[in-house]
Amino acid sequence: MISLPLMINDVILKVTINFKNLEVKKDRLDSGAKDIRDCDVVVGKTHIKAYEDNKTINNPRDVTDFIRRNTNYTNNGPSYIEINTKKYKDRDFYDTYIVPVPSYKPNPVNDYIYGLLVNSIRYSNPDNIKKVNLSLANLGFDELFNGDFYNKLTGIKTNNPNSIYVRNSLINQGYEKQLEVLDFFNELDYEISEISDVILTNEFDTVNKFFKDTKKINNFLDSYKDMAINNYESYMNLAALNNLVYGKNLDWPTLSEEQQKILIRKINSNKKVA
Repeated sequence: MISLPLMINDVILKVTINFKNLEVKKDRLDSGAKDIRDCDVVVGKTHIKAYEDNKTINNPRDVTDFIRRNTNYTNNGPSYIEINTKKYKDRDFYDTYIVPVPSYKPNPVNDYIYGLLVNSIRYSNPDNIKKVNLSLANLGFDELFNGDFYNKLTGIKTNNPNSIYVRNSLINQGYEKQLEVLDFFNELDYEISEISDVILTNEFDTVNKFFKDTKKINNFLDSYKDMAINNYESYMNLAALNNLVYGKNLDWPTLSEEQQKILIRKINSNKKVA
């Protein structure tokens, strides 16, 4: 799973990103059949560990590239891959996650995120799938969704608001990568699973001040806050593109009713203290 921190006004949200409609097969025996074991990625009749000699394939883009190269994208090919977790601590069993294959078209942003999600599963314990913090700015969002791009997009939309016309015009003018990124993000699942994933920024700053004499922690917290700010800017860029192309807002992130009530109480409580 991926943890995407977003700073929205006075709140930092930790949005969990994952594959949509995951299927999990529990307690698969690590029998060594066909040399398939824990921490493996199975693509049809091929699996990643068979290709790992002295060097592990763990770079996210390399993982995605391996899966793509071994995927049959014809009608007869599988539409999913299997990812095995680590074994349980006390027995020779692991869980297997069934996830969709990546797009047949390479895209640096999508390939990195897809591979990151695959790795988060195969290097995790079955009962605790790890979350990896993601900076969208580090993936080049600033370059993909810059002012020139939106000026071009707005001009196209002004000439003809039809969604198909807008998409075709963007593709013809060399902006297909941006559309691929948007469509990929629309295929993922977003969740704010716990109220602890909602942090008031003044609470965050208070914690940061408490560790003012611990440079390592300060640097981490400052970096995390900057990431949350930049990620929200990237989110807004995606939202603007989605609105201009499809005429609707992105449907993530969302808070449950109970989370909204708790957040409102926290905000009101902080206002009273102030």
